[in-house]
Amino acid sequence: MYDRKKKRAIAILGILAALMLLVGCEGQGIQKQTEPEEVDTALQSQQNIEEGGLSDEISPDQSEEPKQLEQSEDAEQLLGEESGNQLQNKLDADRIIEEQSFQVELNDWGEVRFVSYEPAPSERDMQEDVTFYLLKDEEILYQFPYISEDHTSGYGLYWNVKFVMFTDTNADGKEDVVIGAEYMTGAGPQGAIPHTIVRIYEDYGDYFTYNEELSDKINDYLPWESNVLAKDIKRLLQLTNGNEPLTNYESYTGKWTVGPGYVAAYENPMPESGKELICSISNGNEFYGNLFTEQETTERIASVDDIVGTIQNGELFFEFTDDGWGGTGTLHIIFLPNQINVEVLNYQMAEENTIGYGISGNYEMTIRE
Repeated sequence: MYDRKKKRAIAILGILAALMLLVGCEGQGIQKQTEPEEVDTALQSQQNIEEGGLSDEISPDQSEEPKQLEQSEDAEQLLGEESGNQLQNKLDADRIIEEQSFQVELNDWGEVRFVSYEPAPSERDMQEDVTFYLLKDEEILYQFPYISEDHTSGYGLYWNVKFVMFTDTNADGKEDVVIGAEYMTGAGPQGAIPHTIVRIYEDYGDYFTYNEELSDKINDYLPWESNVLAKDIKRLLQLTNGNEPLTNYESYTGKWTVGPGYVAAYENPMPESGKELICSISNGNEFYGNLFTEQETTERIASVDDIVGTIQNGELFFEFTDDGWGGTGTLHIIFLPNQINVEVLNYQMAEENTIGYGISGNYEMTIRE
């Protein structure tokens, strides 16, 4: 992880160096030389084969000039194809994201290695996107298509691959590939904050297709500030693309807060939210949690502790008898696709509560830490 981030920092220097080299060589007819270990062995082998074949086919009375020209054109064509499609026989091991690469049994592809592959460091500032491959015996079997024609993401500068998930997204019996990649836009107060973008590749037998419509639908549910996990995406897929109601709510477990805004949410240290719901869900729908609020100006605190109950059809009702100020009422907790709303019903303020503070109103919890 450290080495990859270090490469990001020197990306600009690499681009500048490359430009200087190109300027130095321009107009002089000098071909750029590479170190021996940088030579693509597959390309060299192909050139050797072509040279041998051409030597056998050309008769002695043919001149050397057409032969050299033909070899040069073949080499340039091969280089152009590999550069444009980023296909090669072997991948650069330094660019493989090992923690997001897996050996899997994938549908009709059989036993393959799924590989997450970083863009070259010199291309990062050009917004080259991350790529993904299937390998068979360390040879490239398939390259997943880019999500845009110019090989960028359209979401900013690539930062990291957060998760990879293999699950059936279209009920065809085949496992599809769902990827959560992080990007930074570089614009606005949140520009340096990595945010997760989901892409969904559906398996059609001998190729994968990027499902842009479903990916966009999922991404629309993802707040910029929220910590997005693979289990959240699995829940969103079921809620937005499935036919059966949600019965397992365990993926909602965590501390949910009311979003304090782009900048405040990522101050260091992160400020405590004035409103939060801490919940733990087990056995699919058994809820336990606490609701806490704090008044910003006076720092008065109110809370409802030991909230217990069973979630049914995305809802939970809990009657409380004391919010710390003697207030009573009913919590109506609503589990939406990617947030939790808390509505306080039938609130009764205690007579001795002259200040008038307590748990009341509605709370939209959109940030899951």
